[in-house]
Amino acid sequence: MKEHTRVFYEKGRYGGWPANHGIWKWGNEILISFIDAEHSGKWENTHSINRTGSRYKRFARSLDGGKTWAIETPDIKQIDKGSVYTAGHDNKPDISVLKEFSGSIDFTAPGFCLYFAQSGTSNTHMSWWCWSDDKGHTWFGPYTVPNLGQPSINTRTDYHILNKDEILVFLTCSKSNGLEGRVLCAKLHSDGRFEFISFIGGEPEGFEIMPATQRRKDGTWVCLVRIKRYDCGMLRYLIGQYESSDTKEWKYVMDVTEPREDKAGNPPALVAMKNGAWCLCYGNRAVPYGIRCKFSHDEGRTWGDEKIIRDDAACWDLGYVRMVENEAGQLVAGYYYNFEEAGECTIEVTIFDEAL
Repeated sequence: MKEHTRVFYEKGRYGGWPANHGIWKWGNEILISFIDAEHSGKWENTHSINRTGSRYKRFARSLDGGKTWAIETPDIKQIDKGSVYTAGHDNKPDISVLKEFSGSIDFTAPGFCLYFAQSGTSNTHMSWWCWSDDKGHTWFGPYTVPNLGQPSINTRTDYHILNKDEILVFLTCSKSNGLEGRVLCAKLHSDGRFEFISFIGGEPEGFEIMPATQRRKDGTWVCLVRIKRYDCGMLRYLIGQYESSDTKEWKYVMDVTEPREDKAGNPPALVAMKNGAWCLCYGNRAVPYGIRCKFSHDEGRTWGDEKIIRDDAACWDLGYVRMVENEAGQLVAGYYYNFEEAGECTIEVTIFDEAL
């Protein structure tokens, strides 16, 4: 089964990039974060948005496992001043609102959630984090993310709660040349300290960014990353897989999706389901444009054939999926989408299962 729902659309506005922000769930209560930007009506480098126009952080909340949604505007201080999260643009983040964390957090508190965000993807940009103890209704922060010895941290939200005092976080940082990017593993402690643990893979010629991570029952960590790779001089995009038994040493084990020539690739969303299956979901920026998925029945050791969730988009500007499983055992995928080239982008949700 599959069921598509329109979550956000406004004339003259552009909804974008849930994978730049996050998704959280508490039973059948699900929260998705996205950006509501001013639509330009034309292509401007990569996205049809007005780069100097108004931009807001929004949330979509469902109380029934993803069937219906309400839009919320959080009381969070704007930092990026219209940042499009794209290298090569003068985003001018308002760093005056950033602060250092003080105090202590119980990461296992019932209403806890956390998100990371960034002003861009090169060494001229910066990242911050906020947290909530009431399921994202109110937020504390923004707090500075330290560079951890790197040119800059340009991160999105991918974390796993280890205990009340520690979270394992997977971050993207700039490469040594200042360009996007590579993935690292770190810990966030309850007193706000960040601890570098390891790089995930060597420094790539292209990029390896935007991780999505799960842990097998035997303790092995599986990290999927969005890759830009040069194959015999040809530029290709794909999702690749790293594994580690201890988060200190990582091994590249496979290409999970076929390397493709498309518009810059798309990040993975990864869910370990209650029935033991794993699902990977991602946008496809090559014809036919749309949303795809794969399933694994051995915790990511092998992956099944690619399945089409939908292929009715008008152009490549889509995807950035974030996904959870609801209490009925259905997958709930949130992403941005389009139905007209250079038109307004919507936020969509698809509820589906393996049968599709």
